[in-house]
Amino acid sequence: MIEHSLDAALSSVINVVSGGVITLLITMYRAKKKENDALKAGVQALLRDRIIQAYNHYVCEKGWVPIYAKESIDACYKSYEALGNNGVIDNLMQQLNDLQNYPPKDKRMRGEDNA
Repeated sequence: MIEHSLDAALSSVINVVSGGVITLLITMYRAKKKENDALKAGVQALLRDRIIQAYNHYVCEKGWVPIYAKESIDACYKSYEALGNNGVIDNLMQQLNDLQNYPPKDKRMRGEDNA
């Protein structure tokens, strides 16, 4: 009879502890997921901003993009794309990739070829 009571008590303690551990793990998982989602959104926003800045500078202002800048922008885009939700950035990247990697001849002759 005492063994049966001890088994029942031990079983109850194990169930309570297991439930507490599972609840703790779920709570920790949700907190980490929320933090990771916020970090992902922040990095994605920074990458989007950098690509838009590059677009404005090279497509709208200069009309060409040096190779080193194009490689840097492509690396940003690959990371941005891996995070999902590309939207309008695909179009901006297409326009950036269509640019030549040297200044137009008339700007080179006037000395306006600074990147």
